[in-house]
Amino acid sequence: MLGDYAAAHPKAPRVGIGDLSRPRGGDFGARFGGLGHASHQNGLDADVYYPRRDRRERPPKAPRQIDRRLAQDLLARFVEVGGAKVFVGPSTGLKGPPAVVEELVHHDNHMHVRLPGDGVRSAPVGESTRGQPIRAFTLGSGRPRILIVGCIHGNECAGSVVATRLLYARPPARGSVWVVQDLNPDGHAAKRRTNARGVDLNRNFPGTWRPLATAGPAPASEQETRVAMRLIRRLRPDVTIWFHQPQALVSASGPSATIARRFAALAGMRFRRLPWPPGSATAWQHQVFPGTRAFVVELEPGELEIREAGRYARAVLQLLRAT
Repeated sequence: MLGDYAAAHPKAPRVGIGDLSRPRGGDFGARFGGLGHASHQNGLDADVYYPRRDRRERPPKAPRQIDRRLAQDLLARFVEVGGAKVFVGPSTGLKGPPAVVEELVHHDNHMHVRLPGDGVRSAPVGESTRGQPIRAFTLGSGRPRILIVGCIHGNECAGSVVATRLLYARPPARGSVWVVQDLNPDGHAAKRRTNARGVDLNRNFPGTWRPLATAGPAPASEQETRVAMRLIRRLRPDVTIWFHQPQALVSASGPSATIARRFAALAGMRFRRLPWPPGSATAWQHQVFPGTRAFVVELEPGELEIREAGRYARAVLQLLRAT
């Protein structure tokens, strides 16, 4: 990736690398320099200095020294090759898919790049209405196959934290987990329920679509809806889990109620049998692939703590083993 970046910008300074991680992870405290890092102890993290406008090969001392054009291109390349999380400084003005690129204090002179865990594969599956990349990550291989969608409503994206947490899990010995961190990056960036065209994606799927105010002009009219449909048609997942907020319960209907109730028990959540909304992804999957299962996990309101995200991620892996 850095070779491609250098070829595209032959006059750019070389990319500076700051703190890495130890070869197999582990302690990366103050004895290794500076304040130390808790986040670098998994062996998957690296600090990358922003390129400077004056082409000097050292960390910028202030955001005004950053060549934002080069920095934005470098950031986009890390996202393109499947970076699971990239932290950037709040004063840099750098942007990317909100489930992946996040502003964080003390990062105005470097971006913090977190790679997926060993054995995790990544591939693009489409783009949002405004051209934001949508990627799928894969842990393990074969069946049973579980698909996780961390965010479909842009103001209900705590599930993207669960999705990201899965990327650091050990690949399962049996079966596979497919992870889409964010199906609606445009809505997520704007912190609104709908996509960039004002359409509620979970009312836009064919089969049970109705001409509601935010359901779109026709079934599957939205680019993000079609991305999800293509992926599900290709994978034919045994189970699909769609994360939402803020009701703090697991909901399902019809033949998916049993496995949804099992997930609720594993995750320590309430279960309720609820009908599928018109134009929902779960209703569409049940119609097109009757033997598969799909249900909704409504997380609690607000931001999700990493420890809580780990609990839901473990429940996904436990469900895979029991499927």
